[in-house]
Order: sequence, then C-alpha cells, then structure tokens
Amino acid sequence: MIAKRIFAALTALIALLGGGLTMAPTASAGSYGCGNTSNGQLCVRGGTLGKDGNYTFKVSYYRSPKAEITVKLGTQRKNSKITALVLWFGSKKTKNGYVELSKKHHLNANECIRGVMEYKGKTYVTKWRCP
Repeated sequence: MIAKRIFAALTALIALLGGGLTMAPTASAGSYGCGNTSNGQLCVRGGTLGKDGNYTFKVSYYRSPKAEITVKLGTQRKNSKITALVLWFGSKKTKNGYVELSKKHHLNANECIRGVMEYKGKTYVTKWRCP
C-alpha cells in the first residue's frame, strides 16, 4: 500500500516536471539494465559503456503469457548536459509473453542508456546504465 502511494507520488512529480515519461519501473535495475514493471520485466542489453562506438542494443520485455500484447520498444541516451529523445526500434507483439527488438546506434563514452517501452499510451523505463 505504501509502495503504491510512493509510486503515485513519483508519477505525479514526473508529470508535473513535464518529463513526458509517465511510468517507471517499480524495482531497481540489475547490472544488465533490467527493471520490473507492474506486469513484467523490461531490459536493455548490449553496447560497451564508457567507450565511443556503434553498438547493437537489445530491448526486451517479458510478462506472464496469459494474454499477448503489442508494445513499442526503444532506447534513450543521456550525458551530463542533455537527455536525448527516445529512439524507437518499432512495435511488436509478444509471443509466449516475450518480445525483443534490437537496433545498432552510436553511444559516446560519456553517455548513459536506458530501455523504454510504450503500451496503451503509458511509457515505462529501465534505470540508466552508465559508465
């Protein structure tokens, strides 16, 4: 009950600040960039943090396979000066509760990255993976 109140307060704060991302994972991300959402787990994998280069990043989502859904997946980058707009990889329907999309793009040595998912007008994010 307290966790739901804290989550609601954080969601309202993000909306107030105009962040545009209305939902966030309810649990912390692991070293591989995964975070728990209210109905599953969202992950971002790939790349080499702290080194300039073009890397393939994979964003995946897993949920209970009781009903298949279509989600939009992508990544977002940031550094100490700016947070970039989301780079969407595309939309795909889950199969047995799992969906994954990947895309190759540049990441600078000083940038962080996180996975982003959109479903029914709500945006979910992983925690930032930083060098």
